[in-house]
Amino acid sequence: MTQFFSRFKRLATILIVLLTVFSTVCLLPNQPAWANQDTSSPWAIQSSSWARWAPAPYTRWDVYNDLNNRVQLVADPTTKSAVYFLKSDGSVGYRNVDQNINKTFPGITAKQIAVGKNGRLWAITTDGRWARWAPAPYTRWDVYNDLDNRVQLVGDPQSEGGIYFRKSDDSVGFRNVDQNINKTFPGITAKQIAVGKNGRLWAITTDGRWARWAPAPYTRWDIYNDLDNRVQLVGDPQSEGGIYFRKSDDSVGFRNVDQNINKTFPGIVAKDLTISDPA
Repeated sequence: MTQFFSRFKRLATILIVLLTVFSTVCLLPNQPAWANQDTSSPWAIQSSSWARWAPAPYTRWDVYNDLNNRVQLVADPTTKSAVYFLKSDGSVGYRNVDQNINKTFPGITAKQIAVGKNGRLWAITTDGRWARWAPAPYTRWDVYNDLDNRVQLVGDPQSEGGIYFRKSDDSVGFRNVDQNINKTFPGITAKQIAVGKNGRLWAITTDGRWARWAPAPYTRWDIYNDLDNRVQLVGDPQSEGGIYFRKSDDSVGFRNVDQNINKTFPGIVAKDLTISDPA
């Protein structure tokens, strides 16, 4: 009997140790089961549908067939389930696919839209002006008459008053309308720009390359010669080194130039691209 209880005590001790180790590993705060998975949500327009990438563990495109003349999507930075959109008639709207929320922003017709911090909505209007949506309690467009040949706007992720822009001469600049701050980014001519985490600025150049602005103390464009048929860039909300892109064959990919990480998102033919912040 004594030998039986001795063996039982040893087995119980081993079991307690194993359970303690298992619990410790499972509850480590810095190593959850979903660590290091890609949680960004690219969105894309196809010829007759639109779609959102479902990240790991799914890694697939969820397709929505109610495209309804949407021609541009811009992700809502406050949620991964919603986009602002521009329709072919120049109207501007919003849809949250998970919560079935829809909004409209009447008062202008737009030919391009952008979204900045806290979902602040901007537009270039079809009558040659630019505008920013003033949310509740105002619910109106504040219109600016100094468009000054801006042909592309990209929202500033760091401020509600800031907008990056490209002009018809392919120069690149920044304006904060609330603080009256203006900046230029000389050294290239750009045919498309994008902005990522912390306002990191990217461009496709007119001479067939791509570039990232290196802020102070450098204040220069770092040029990459491997454009490889990229025709649209969208800044990564998670990293200063990352960029999502669409290629001339309408495939979608990702590259982090600092970490040498490359990803593809197969299964779609994309005509326009935007990226949700996973937060």
